[in-house]
Amino acid sequence: MGVSLALEGTSFVLQEEATPASVGGALAHALRSASAQGVAPRLVLFCDRGAGVAARLVRCFDMDVEVRSVFEASSVPAEPDPLPVIVPGPEGVDPLLEQLESRGLEVVLEDGSYRGELLGLEVARIALWPTETGGDGEYHLEPGVGRFDRDAAAAMHEGESPADGLERALRIVTRRRHAGAGTHPLSLLSRARWLRADAVADPGRVGAARLDAVQTSFPPDSVREESPAAALGVDASGAPLLVVFGSGAGLDLVPVAADTRELQAPGARLRVVVPGRDRMAVTDELAAKLHTPAEVVEFEPGWG
Repeated sequence: MGVSLALEGTSFVLQEEATPASVGGALAHALRSASAQGVAPRLVLFCDRGAGVAARLVRCFDMDVEVRSVFEASSVPAEPDPLPVIVPGPEGVDPLLEQLESRGLEVVLEDGSYRGELLGLEVARIALWPTETGGDGEYHLEPGVGRFDRDAAAAMHEGESPADGLERALRIVTRRRHAGAGTHPLSLLSRARWLRADAVADPGRVGAARLDAVQTSFPPDSVREESPAAALGVDASGAPLLVVFGSGAGLDLVPVAADTRELQAPGARLRVVVPGRDRMAVTDELAAKLHTPAEVVEFEPGWG
């Protein structure tokens, strides 16, 4: 979280770089400190880097928070960064999408790229082969669990057809990633997305009538990065519903969920979903402090 100090009901926190997790930690610190003193929470957050991100995240909370950007020996009030732009997927790739769907994969659009996921784990991606690097300027199906696996597969299985490569990747992943899976690395990756995949397949389990996977405002950089996953749909009454899934003790869950609601569906109902053993009091506390509070729901994970 950084360096912190509580004084007369105000928490002062200094962070080298603000991230959703560090901002969540600072907000939780302010709540706990104020509760111990019996006063309303107030937070002054100083950031060496990422102050704009912090300022955007904290505006979702019904708390007295001031974010300041550190500049040499002083600081200035931080202006919120804009929300990211949702990049549409490429056109003319329907045959490739059909290949993914025909193998029972969930097709997810994130950062302008289509990925095929098996229980939340990326096993293929539709990627452009640019002419600048010797490609043909067309989109191709690239099998593999994340970028490094795709590159390794291309080098080790040169000449293998995309269909055969996808079958090979599916055989490997399916053996280790399934209901009741143990602790093999392939079953430990992207568990928030696994929760999402289960809920999209059976939306009634989280009180939804329909759900579709959408990207969060902070998409992960790789399959190894555990981060919240989101799905947008409607509840039983037909009202818009955003569901954000988390796994592990992530302080980024509620800030990312609230920020993603602003990106994907401002004003929609927000439901935060976690495995029962991962539910923490701080998640409920932060969810309750949003301007429009979120409901925290427990979900039995598919990995058992």
